[in-house]
Amino acid sequence: MKKLVVALASGLSVALLASQVLAQVDTQRPPPGPSSTISAHRMAALKKCTDGIAFESDKYVNCMTAMGENP
Repeated sequence: MKKLVVALASGLSVALLASQVLAQVDTQRPPPGPSSTISAHRMAALKKCTDGIAFESDKYVNCMTAMGENP
């Protein structure tokens, strides 16, 4: 009888642990939209701020900011 109680308690604790693992919320959500999609406005800003200009981080940041885009 004692072995049955121990086995039952062990089985319940394993079942409880498994249900808690399965009930956890998935925090890895996909991004809200395709990451490869760039708006026409941002594409124009990138072209203006990078096309034919030697890379200078301050110049790029200032240009993108002036165009209303995040660098």
